[in-house]
Amino acid sequence: MEVKQFTTMQDKIRAVLVFLLLLLTNITFSQRVEIIQQSDLKNLPEGKKFAFIEPTTDTSNIKFVATIFAKDKNRKSNIESMYFAIREKAIKLGANCYKLKSFTRDTLNSETVLILDSYVASDSVLSQNAANHEKNVVFIFGMERAGDKTMSFNLNGESKVIKAGNYYKISIREGQEIKVNKGGAVGGASMWLKWEKDKQPVFYTLSGFGLAGLDKQPEFGIAFNTGKINRIANISLGLLVTQLLQQGN
Repeated sequence: MEVKQFTTMQDKIRAVLVFLLLLLTNITFSQRVEIIQQSDLKNLPEGKKFAFIEPTTDTSNIKFVATIFAKDKNRKSNIESMYFAIREKAIKLGANCYKLKSFTRDTLNSETVLILDSYVASDSVLSQNAANHEKNVVFIFGMERAGDKTMSFNLNGESKVIKAGNYYKISIREGQEIKVNKGGAVGGASMWLKWEKDKQPVFYTLSGFGLAGLDKQPEFGIAFNTGKINRIANISLGLLVTQLLQQGN
């Protein structure tokens, strides 16, 4: 077999560009997003939010827009990229909220599938839905897939461990203040969290899980780093993750 020799710098650059193009193509087409059912609603204005609908919210006045399916390779972190892919398609159709329909991880075929039902709701319904979120709770995520490595953090000086595929939930009582840092690392910044009236749920991740694509949602802001723990600023994504992972405490 003849071995190709790169005789000039241009040949080397061309080879690198071809490799990068092939890599980009593989990444781009590894994920598939499809509308599998759509309502007759037409010409809706593009949505600005994509709120997670709480089970306690009265949904009698919301309107179905579409059921959207996302499939990707089974990676260490799938949920956020699939969520944002579905969100992008849903808001273009006019949806501004959603419910989880199903989530499956097929390890045999190395595929992950997320299906969300999207809806359009009035501002008053969305406001009531936000009021139905559990208040003064903190969720800390480790790794997404069961079987990956465990992560640890300190809660008021006590070491806590989160198995992959699990999350740790902290409820803050009125008048209480808690201290959280990652694994007691000297160089890691500590977080002080305290009870506040009607405080919305807060989400943190000990790994890179949950951080991809947050810049696509400027209305929620992007994640920020506390030194060793990253905050997921998107409540809708955080609430979805709590439905897909298991509570580990």
